[in-house]
Amino acid sequence: MSESWKRSLQYAFTNHRIISGINHDQQVNWLSLDLVLDQVPFDQINAELDHMLVAFNRLFKYKSVKQVALGYFRMLDVMQHGDLYQAKIHLLLPTLKSYFQGRYYLKYDAWLSLWRKALNCESDLRALVNVSVMSGKSDQRRIIRKMEFGLQQLHQELGCESAGFNGSLTGRRWIGYSRLLKEYMVPPKSITSSNMNFYNTEDSIANSAFESMVQWYPGVRNDANINPIFGNIKLP
Repeated sequence: MSESWKRSLQYAFTNHRIISGINHDQQVNWLSLDLVLDQVPFDQINAELDHMLVAFNRLFKYKSVKQVALGYFRMLDVMQHGDLYQAKIHLLLPTLKSYFQGRYYLKYDAWLSLWRKALNCESDLRALVNVSVMSGKSDQRRIIRKMEFGLQQLHQELGCESAGFNGSLTGRRWIGYSRLLKEYMVPPKSITSSNMNFYNTEDSIANSAFESMVQWYPGVRNDANINPIFGNIKLP
């Protein structure tokens, strides 16, 4: 298990607790949002990552975003394909309870337009978004089995490989919390029990978010493989 995939798993468990805690206390909707910049040349990756993070901060100052987003969890994930990179800012967003019911709702085209506007590149087709609603329609039994297996792996203290970071990128902040999620934040290494009762697996939204987040990678990777921690597990 590489250090970065291990961190990915730790944050998935941490955020499961955060999501279930928020859902217990208040009514919100949850979105998964990817802000993407594709086909970035090797010699431009550092500058473009700086550009993306500035644009990200600008995006969350726009009125249409600021009035619906109650905070976020952010992870920067960079995929290398030969001499080109694809950079993604993965976001887990709690939104207003009324997000889907009125004038606050942002369609896909609106998110894409706002992201390109924040980047100052309205006509750049390399700037993309992926947006989906976190729902409880996933196979809950399968997800809980995956959580049980992942928790066992974390507590076996497997040896760690190199994190696989490009040396010129190691100083970056790959992870960030804001507002509501920051209020509920628990340290990712506070996982001290392999008892699944530590997690509210009856929260189907938190479970579905966990399944998505274990595929997010905090760093630079060379391929699009799924999290290898689950590569050999046979799930029902």
